Amino acid sequence: MDSDGTVRPLTAGDLDGAVALDARIVGRRRRGYFEKRLAAALRQPDQHLQYGVDIDGKLAGMVLCHVLTGEFGQRDQAVMLEVVDVSPDAQNHGVGQQLIDGLEQAMRRRGIGTLQTEIDWTDTGLAHFFAAAGFRKGPWHVIDCNVVAALQAERRAAAEVDDDVFDSETGEPDYSGEVVDDLPTLARDRVDVRSLDADDLDRIVRIDRNVTGEAREDYMRAKLDEALNDSAIRVSLIGEIDGQPAGFLMARIDFGDFGRTEPVAVLDTIDVGPEWAQQGVATALLSQLMVNLSALQVEQLETTVGRNNFDLLRFLYHHGFEPSQRIALVKTVH
Repeated sequence: MDSDGTVRPLTAGDLDGAVALDARIVGRRRRGYFEKRLAAALRQPDQHLQYGVDIDGKLAGMVLCHVLTGEFGQRDQAVMLEVVDVSPDAQNHGVGQQLIDGLEQAMRRRGIGTLQTEIDWTDTGLAHFFAAAGFRKGPWHVIDCNVVAALQAERRAAAEVDDDVFDSETGEPDYSGEVVDDLPTLARDRVDVRSLDADDLDRIVRIDRNVTGEAREDYMRAKLDEALNDSAIRVSLIGEIDGQPAGFLMARIDFGDFGRTEPVAVLDTIDVGPEWAQQGVATALLSQLMVNLSALQVEQLETTVGRNNFDLLRFLYHHGFEPSQRIALVKTVH
């Protein structure tokens, strides 16, 4: 087994090799996922880092990464390592470390000093690999919620009626038995919530500037492009009150990051203009997101929150989130 020792950028021509390599590890082919990731990297090269290592002319290992420029409340650029695959017969031959070394060299050229990833706490093999590569536990909480359970809890809290009034799967009122009169309105009934579209860029930039005090137009443009073009399924939302943009959230459906084989929704950003605080805008956005995810049969919603962001953690825990079985890891690249 001979490795040429060179970490190289992945190209569109690597699609078949990437799909075959990944299938050997996860047990099934995920062509749609890799098509989307490679296309995104070609469309926005500044937002992605994707590298491979060849052995005997075949792709034997690869890393797929996304450049973070504002997700999860961060202010400095970081790289999120979302896929690291090494062919079973190439493992324990230094290929994984080659990939990490090559990735870090690319980060230094770009002036990015933070490398992040996530693992399931039970994946001892990956935990050992990342520990040996110099990663440590990150200062963030990975939290998630079951979408159906959260919707059921929301309905029950609003209506304060018996469990048998609700359909056990959808969380919506079941009118086949007892009829519920004057069911209280939910936050999403009081705020106009719709999908983001390309014309919303100025609106979300203005909201974000009012919240953060910074003009992050490039970041917002990149996130909006991702929301509109990386998937046929659009789940990012904007909320309006009396026709005025009051808040928005950026979310995506992940079909394969971090080795997942089932779809998971990831909440990247949620912002509400200060003038609309305490009017249920964030609750309406999150509630509508969960309704949309439920219709798409996506059962899990995940996000990452800084450990000191107590207000956001309190809000999300109130709406059904809890500590995830996933752990955030980080490495400083000098």
